[in-house]
Amino acid sequence: MKQEKLKITILYDNCTLKKGLKSAWGFSALIEHQGGTLLFDTGAKTDILLANMKVLGVNPKKITDIFISHNHWDHLGGLFGFLNVNHKVKVWLPADCSTTYAAEVRASGAECVRLSKSSKISKDIYSSGEMGKKIREQFLIVETADGLGLITGCSHPGIVAMARRVKQVFKKEIALIVGGFHLGSLSAAKTRKIAQQLKDLGIKKIVPCHCTGEKAMSIIKSVFADNFMAVGVGSIC
Repeated sequence: MKQEKLKITILYDNCTLKKGLKSAWGFSALIEHQGGTLLFDTGAKTDILLANMKVLGVNPKKITDIFISHNHWDHLGGLFGFLNVNHKVKVWLPADCSTTYAAEVRASGAECVRLSKSSKISKDIYSSGEMGKKIREQFLIVETADGLGLITGCSHPGIVAMARRVKQVFKKEIALIVGGFHLGSLSAAKTRKIAQQLKDLGIKKIVPCHCTGEKAMSIIKSVFADNFMAVGVGSIC
């Protein structure tokens, strides 16, 4: 059976490319694949997340899973407000989130799973498991007919290390990387090296946003050329 095409809609980001949508520091994306609807991170504020969903025609009650990349306010700040609207979801937390926090999620009526190792989330969708030492973070891997899709929150463990791990585990090419790369504090030379390493890994399409940094995005664009995509709230990739 042919795999359904992966659809990623940016719901929460620092910038917006469309009128009527709100931008704010944080990240959230809607992942639609193989009939499933998953919310990747929840941004910092529920009201902004829900307002953007309404404008984009996204029904929060249709979401079945919420995947939290890491324990930072700009990625999980909107979670409990969202659960007030739809608690009939399964929340996938990194194990770095405390058992107390997980208990609060369950108290809302939602199902909650804390992950430390790579795990299957749903059909063709997987958690990487936690990576990194100082900041523990998980990211999402989606198997598609075109290759692997990698969705990341902030890439604190290092975007190159993350991409290499995905290729090593899945033995497949990466078709797409979307999310924050956290490169704003790096020098231009270091950023260019990282961009080139990603290109050498055979990444077909790269979509940096959120915490990547404007200068870093400009450098990545110069390396990837037509395989680079600029996005904001409302973008579909």
